[in-house]
Amino acid sequence: MGTECDIASTADPDWLRGEWHRVTQRAGWPSRVEWHSAAVELCIESFVTTGHVRSACIALGRDRAAAEIPLDVALAELDALFLCALAHAAPAAVVQAYVGARARATAPGTLPPGTDPLTELPSAAVLQRRLQERAGAGEHPRLVVVQLEVAESRFWAHLRHLLLTARHMERALQEDVHAVPAGRLMALVDGDEPSLADRLDRLCRAPVDPLSGVYGAPGAVPVVPRPHVRLAVEPGTPQGS
Repeated sequence: MGTECDIASTADPDWLRGEWHRVTQRAGWPSRVEWHSAAVELCIESFVTTGHVRSACIALGRDRAAAEIPLDVALAELDALFLCALAHAAPAAVVQAYVGARARATAPGTLPPGTDPLTELPSAAVLQRRLQERAGAGEHPRLVVVQLEVAESRFWAHLRHLLLTARHMERALQEDVHAVPAGRLMALVDGDEPSLADRLDRLCRAPVDPLSGVYGAPGAVPVVPRPHVRLAVEPGTPQGS
């Protein structure tokens, strides 16, 4: 984005407010939190009047951090705003600024110790500690490694997709998912679990994006990149796919 003022939307503000709210609610907005806020109005005004969309999105990031909205839901809301207003997903530069503002606005102690600040998932250090604990308890843990088939330089453009994949991974494996540098996701599984093959099969299917589909967001919703799945024969030595 060259300047703050190089984006404009021709959408009617009342329509934009209603459609953004509809799509965000469908994407999993928590019922405990009121969606409408001063930051919402600032975003609508910026898209249809002032054009200062980047600063408005940063304010939205701080607002959603204060409300403790999960990052995957918050990023779905951000993408929904751009899709409703401009028919494309939020640019990588806006996502990066949004997440940075959110991280700075998150109160100390809100996230569990060892949380990765960018993805808000358990970090590689937590994974290592859990690996040692499970191996020490006599289990035979193995690592499932997932990486989206996109360039590392495209991390910010696909952060929401990475988190969608993490949630999909949690459901398929029924295990915690950890963020590892270079945009990878890892989970520990029981190597002796008879249903492991079925769980891995479910994992290899693409996650469902709540913004896509007939009743999803308007515009060109980006397709979730295919996850590349590997199972480690021994912890730290991923093989196969």
